[in-house]
Amino acid sequence: MRVDKYIQSAIDYLRAGDLRQAENIFRKVLKLQKNNPAAVHFLCIISFQLKNYDSAIRYGREAVKNDPKDADAWFTLGNAYRETGDFDKAISSYQKVLGLNSRLVDVHYNLGTIFQDQKRFDEAIACYREALRLNPRDIDACYNLGLTFYQQGRPDEALSCYQKALQINPGLAEVLNNIGDIMQERGQADEALSCFQKALQINPGLSDALNNTGNILREKGRLDEAVRYFKKALQINPDFDMALANLGTTFYHKGDLDSAIECFHRALALNPTQAVANVGMSFIMLKQGNFSEGWKSYEWRWKTKEKNLRPYDIPLPEWDGSPLAGKTIFVYGEQGIGDEIMFASCLPDLIARAGLCIVVCEKRLVPIFARSFQGCKVIEHFEPRDVYPSVLPPADCKAAIGSLPGFLRPDLPAFAKRKAYLVADPGRVELWHERYSMLGKDSLKVGISWQGGGRPYDRLSRSTVLEQWAGLFPLKGVDYINLQYGDCKEALARAKETLGVTIHDWADADPLTDLENFAAQIAALDLVISVDNSTVHMAGALGVPVCALLPFAGDWRWMLRREDTPWYPSMRLFRQTVPEKWDDIFDHVYELLRKNTGSDLPIDIWSDY
Repeated sequence: MRVDKYIQSAIDYLRAGDLRQAENIFRKVLKLQKNNPAAVHFLCIISFQLKNYDSAIRYGREAVKNDPKDADAWFTLGNAYRETGDFDKAISSYQKVLGLNSRLVDVHYNLGTIFQDQKRFDEAIACYREALRLNPRDIDACYNLGLTFYQQGRPDEALSCYQKALQINPGLAEVLNNIGDIMQERGQADEALSCFQKALQINPGLSDALNNTGNILREKGRLDEAVRYFKKALQINPDFDMALANLGTTFYHKGDLDSAIECFHRALALNPTQAVANVGMSFIMLKQGNFSEGWKSYEWRWKTKEKNLRPYDIPLPEWDGSPLAGKTIFVYGEQGIGDEIMFASCLPDLIARAGLCIVVCEKRLVPIFARSFQGCKVIEHFEPRDVYPSVLPPADCKAAIGSLPGFLRPDLPAFAKRKAYLVADPGRVELWHERYSMLGKDSLKVGISWQGGGRPYDRLSRSTVLEQWAGLFPLKGVDYINLQYGDCKEALARAKETLGVTIHDWADADPLTDLENFAAQIAALDLVISVDNSTVHMAGALGVPVCALLPFAGDWRWMLRREDTPWYPSMRLFRQTVPEKWDDIFDHVYELLRKNTGSDLPIDIWSDY
């Protein structure tokens, strides 16, 4: 049989889908006619389809050597290089193709996927855009363009691409899931949940959408439902470490620490760098008093997607606990007001060690910190956070304020026994004393705050309504002072009308705008009673007696089963014994108040109840 008849026979088998028979015949051709261009060309393509990538590369090289203008061979060669991870040669091969024919959509798309994987996002975007210019209905290019925009931190443009992809094909569950991700990051929880649910209607087995739905439900406080969704995701994908970490976090919020630990351990066995699981374990270890290990795992917070973190990437080495004598350390607050206040308890220790301590904090805290920590320079947060301000003295190292306890609080005995470490403005404190004395000289002045939590779940679990405080209000000899931040005029008016209590409020007392005045207001009180929010931190840091009302699954900083806290010696903890039930707590607080009314002595928060 002549060579051309062999080749035609092989092509017929190839068209019929019999790749093996076609391959065998083309190899016979090469035995008859070494380096036959047609046989080499087709063996390159067949080898790739059979996933014999090394053979595809070998034949591809021969094919383009025979015919440098063989675009198909260059394309297949590029694909084979991509599969073997030789991306530089893959890029070079694709660019050869485009030099021969710039209108090949698949080449632009494949080139884009390599650039995307290499985080060369601008080049990837250019490739996907060109693919879409050539074929506006190329749904893969549209989807990947959206994904690249999202990875580059351009969610609006990503959303536009995803919406266009849905116009082409409304049944794309993965696209709906990705739109939900964007909605969730924007804080549009209901819209996000709707997207995830639509994705699951199309593909009930989409584990990412199940996991994301669980996250939304947990944030909404629907913990039992969240558990079910995470478990469904894990039934589909038992090795889904993120779902395991999220399930563990949900058990943590339920107060089921044993189940949480099991989930975190399973997640970390699959992926030791699973940030959420590492942080979850840090919370549990800190709760249990294992500070030395807990603080180490707490550093994984930087690897999570927590929005409330504020890193400073200025070019300074991280402080490693080494001696600071004669050196300058740059310390930056990284989380919310309450965290900045609590971790600031480490600053006196640091100031004693360092030549100079520069502290960057929330603007409202600057005057309080400057007065309280006179051995350091205090400034407000600044942008950009990757450039060291030239107006500051040169620094030798930096530290996030939340990282200081890892070096300064390795165990309980290392916690400072200071009654207070913040100092309110004495003049303002005196003005508040005068205001309070006008309410009655002999009554207890008790500040109250009844709502807290930044995230939706925290607000649900930590917050109360004034009606739940009603049992305290009839007590004689107590004047109640409003410490609740935000607009609460309606709640105060309703309490006066329905509960018969006047909770005293002043227009100039607004912690959201003036923490100096707020600190002085608290410092002039006899007692603070508050749910877990920044108010308890401010009161504890000022050394004012404070009763902190904690939900059943309290935050890690309050540890387990303790009535005291090493962070604030003037604080007493009152814990829910049943989730969402506050009655017992208010009964105990009532007894404490009752035993302290009518006395000239300072209030005793440790009175038996």
